[in-house]
Amino acid sequence: MRIKRFGVCIAALCAVAAVSAATETGDKEPFWLGGDISGMNATRLRVWVNPKDGFCSPEDVLKMAKRSQALGMPVMIDFHYSDWWADPGKQNPPKAWLGMTLEQTEKALADHTRQTLRLLKDNGIDVKWVQVGNETTHGFLWPMGRFEENPVNYASLTKAGIKAVREVYPEAEVIIHLDNGFDQGLYDRVFDSLKSNGVEWDTIGISVYPYWTPEWNAEDDYRLGAFSRNMPTVIMDAFKEAASSAR
Repeated sequence: MRIKRFGVCIAALCAVAAVSAATETGDKEPFWLGGDISGMNATRLRVWVNPKDGFCSPEDVLKMAKRSQALGMPVMIDFHYSDWWADPGKQNPPKAWLGMTLEQTEKALADHTRQTLRLLKDNGIDVKWVQVGNETTHGFLWPMGRFEENPVNYASLTKAGIKAVREVYPEAEVIIHLDNGFDQGLYDRVFDSLKSNGVEWDTIGISVYPYWTPEWNAEDDYRLGAFSRNMPTVIMDAFKEAASSAR
């Protein structure tokens, strides 16, 4: 039986703690306390390696994970392996890892993953899911781990992260996350390559952005549904235009 989770990414919570949300009664309350009202029942927390101002650092993530768990919301950890946002258009290595060899980068990645998760586990956080990379459609830690040029390196770095996850949270679901959820060919290429290079994951994470994809149509909806029918999947990010109040 599938359990439906409607998650919310609260990674910027500590940076925007003053933001409030209106309750159904019209009263104002801190954004975080509105979690139950919004219908969300899980949280996703991104981790950066050495971020400016400390937001989304392992220590910052621990604060948010504690708040999540206190409300009974399972936690997903999203490793970006960067000092800032990583996505299909930019997968910049952390500054401290620049100039490292592949073997040194694998060790740094594994150490960062392991140390972050141990910090959470030592503080009683039950992590249910772990993303090894964020939207790694073209790989990560460029140029070393760029998929198109260095698929073996991409797989090797991914394996290093997965191994570290298994050591700390052996029961957690490991997710590999790409964007363009309508592109079956893309997913075949990336995951066939990862599999042929010995990568073992649990779940495929998918980003879909119909609002920014004008060519999106019913056939794409069908393809997306086919993913979920044929393999364990989770929609990581989605953005669709809200109905206008004028309509």
